[in-house]
Amino acid sequence: MTLDEYNTAVQKLMADQQALAQTTAKLAMSGQANPGSPEFSGILTKQWALIQAMAKLNTELMMGVMSPKK
Repeated sequence: MTLDEYNTAVQKLMADQQALAQTTAKLAMSGQANPGSPEFSGILTKQWALIQAMAKLNTELMMGVMSPKK
């Protein structure tokens, strides 16, 4: 993975995070942002997946798995 690919992946993750934040805000405004809501639980699951993906990307960056730009 090159640094450009890393940056692109991070930008996608951040866009996904923003979409989840907007959906969560809409649920909160309607009073449905609670652990009993299946939609809210789905959002939390997606959020956890984003956190794991970001941690994996950052770990690869720190460990030097990235290849130099060609």
